[in-house]
Amino acid sequence: MKYGKRILIGIAGPSCAGKSRFTSLLAKIISPGQCCVLAQDNYYKDWSHLSREERKRINFDDARVFDFGLLIKHLKQLKLGKPITMPIYDFVCSRRLKKTKYIDPKRIVLVEGLMPFLKVKLRKLFDYRIYIKVSNGVCLSRRIGRDIKERGESIESVCYRYFVQVLPMQRKYVEPQKKYADLLINGERNFNKKLFVSILKQIP
Repeated sequence: MKYGKRILIGIAGPSCAGKSRFTSLLAKIISPGQCCVLAQDNYYKDWSHLSREERKRINFDDARVFDFGLLIKHLKQLKLGKPITMPIYDFVCSRRLKKTKYIDPKRIVLVEGLMPFLKVKLRKLFDYRIYIKVSNGVCLSRRIGRDIKERGESIESVCYRYFVQVLPMQRKYVEPQKKYADLLINGERNFNKKLFVSILKQIP
């Protein structure tokens, strides 16, 4: 790995593929002082002008709800060594919060999300791209556990949303990103230290 420039690593994959956990573990291997993490989930467009009921009807797995422009702007700033104020998205209320998070530029920038490789301008910013693949059955099982516990949803609403919204958008936007990945990882296996060390050796 070259030390004279900032490295951007993208981690993509379906909802509940294990992207956040993978990214967190990779960040620990690198060490907090050497990297910063951005979650694409925080870059949803601001829908606070809509009523709560209207926000509930938004399909958050559709590419059109993401603020790709702001994410591209922020990654360019970090790559230039400039700090950013990352937005924070509240999934319970389905809106962007007023408070933001200050992100100081580090040697390595990790970006995880559903569609970090979808847009050409965004995709080209990454020095290394990883895609985590998981079966639909495992994704649904994990999503049920997460959304019931963290977002207060019922199992019926989670399943309905998955088959009506998540899966169609996954096939349309998320899965095609595999062809842009430098590395495909099985998200159903344990992420071990050997894997992360191997990844860091491959980064240009």
